[in-house]
Amino acid sequence: MENKGFVEAIRSMTAGEQRLWLIDIIQVTEAVKRNEASKDDLYEQVSELYDYLLETQNRRSWWEPDEGGTQVHIVIGDSFAGSMKIALKQLGWEDTHRVISFRDNYAIGPLWQLQQEMGRRQRREWFRDHIYDEYEEDAERDDFLLLEQFTAIPAQADITIWTGSNAPEQVGLRLSMYLLRNMSNDIRIKNAADAYSRVFKRPDATGLRSGEIPADKLQAILSREDKGISLTPEERERMAEEWCELAMKPEVLRIWKDGSIVNVEENYYDAYILSKVDKLHKQQAQPDFIKSARVIGEVMGHLDQQMGDEFFEYRLRALIYEGMLEIKGVPGAMRRYSIRKKASPSPIKKGPENA
Repeated sequence: MENKGFVEAIRSMTAGEQRLWLIDIIQVTEAVKRNEASKDDLYEQVSELYDYLLETQNRRSWWEPDEGGTQVHIVIGDSFAGSMKIALKQLGWEDTHRVISFRDNYAIGPLWQLQQEMGRRQRREWFRDHIYDEYEEDAERDDFLLLEQFTAIPAQADITIWTGSNAPEQVGLRLSMYLLRNMSNDIRIKNAADAYSRVFKRPDATGLRSGEIPADKLQAILSREDKGISLTPEERERMAEEWCELAMKPEVLRIWKDGSIVNVEENYYDAYILSKVDKLHKQQAQPDFIKSARVIGEVMGHLDQQMGDEFFEYRLRALIYEGMLEIKGVPGAMRRYSIRKKASPSPIKKGPENA
């Protein structure tokens, strides 16, 4: 395979799959340095990755819906998709179970008319202008693939939509119901965090995000739990209508509050971000520049929502442009620049020239 082929193969992997391979290789490398493993072990691990990449396109087709599939799992996020595929393969279910993954974070960005190409194009342009420079090309390909996968779901397959108590998964659930509105398949909803809590006796884990559940735990959930709550025709119609309502809203930020998706203004967290900057300044002898990555980590570490660090980095830049924060460095990546609260201008003293 040429280098270009390897790059494309890596890009087609989910973030969860990439992370798992990286962790494995790092662990073996560290073991070699401690003389607990040989260089042959490391070579074998890298060779497995090489073979895995060579088979990427074939492997990917295993998970796409086809006539051989009897169960389709719809999941939100790369990390959860990676864990789901690994768990299904460990159970030996890959011949009949298929996976459709929404790769987007639907807590942020426009949803207006997303079921139509003009809406998808507007969303891609918003992300390109505010979040990712190279978002548009990858997102267009993902949009096309997603629609193809929903169309390919066979009539005999049962469908399980995995969700959680957060805006991205709840929006994805409603978009799924809209895309499935004309299908007669049995459709069930499964809350991954609730299932994790039941299987592992962890009542404190009900707010867990689906992508945080590792493959081995998910394997246990799949083998011990039922497929989820079967939806009535009325419930299916209601959720499809809820998607249509979301797709009429102009806002670009959504939160999960009191069991509902709530649209808010994009500056909704700006005051909260500034309060965290104040907190970090108080930990300094004199208020000085703070790495933007540290500010974002402080913000996300105390927030029970799933916005993603990219959104808060965007809001930091907005606060810089609005004159609320000062910057030192180049705002190209979070670790390349620092910020601090902008000091209030000193009052102008009257003198002969302005008396």
